[in-house]
Amino acid sequence: MTERIFSVKNMSLKSLIVTAVLCCIGSANAFGIEKGEKSLGFKAGYTTSNQSAVAGLYFQYAFSTKFRLAPDVCYTFRNNGTDAYSINLNAHIPFSFSDNRFAFYPLVGFNYTSWNIRGKDIVENNDTKSRIDRLGFNAGAGLEYYARPTLKLALEAKYRALKDYGSGVFTVSIGYIF
Repeated sequence: MTERIFSVKNMSLKSLIVTAVLCCIGSANAFGIEKGEKSLGFKAGYTTSNQSAVAGLYFQYAFSTKFRLAPDVCYTFRNNGTDAYSINLNAHIPFSFSDNRFAFYPLVGFNYTSWNIRGKDIVENNDTKSRIDRLGFNAGAGLEYYARPTLKLALEAKYRALKDYGSGVFTVSIGYIF
């Protein structure tokens, strides 16, 4: 009886791709969160408050491997007569897994949002009547992937608790690590 010897010729395309990906992941350097790590990036997504797109910039600073602060500034695009600017200061508690390539983090933080409301009941020339400012809280979680030692990708979902303007915010982000 002739035994088959393992070779690339006998592998299916799917098996070859899976093997290549596992080799890349297994041979990668240990990435992940380190004390003093800083990252700067762009985020974009969707908010349920006015069923619109949201985009912004973020900065993160890791005080330790298990705690980092993450301020960000975002703009909620105009839809249904409303748009907004928001400033967030969130704390992340990251948990690394899968050879430090992935991290899950719960988040909590503070939020300031300034809504610009346009409608039939508001006079267009009087900006003080059309602007509503709110302080609130954020709670949510995220999942990030360290693609390279200087590049990370993330998915994040949070609830922005604001009086009369609470909403879910779902974003994807890309960031430079330095």
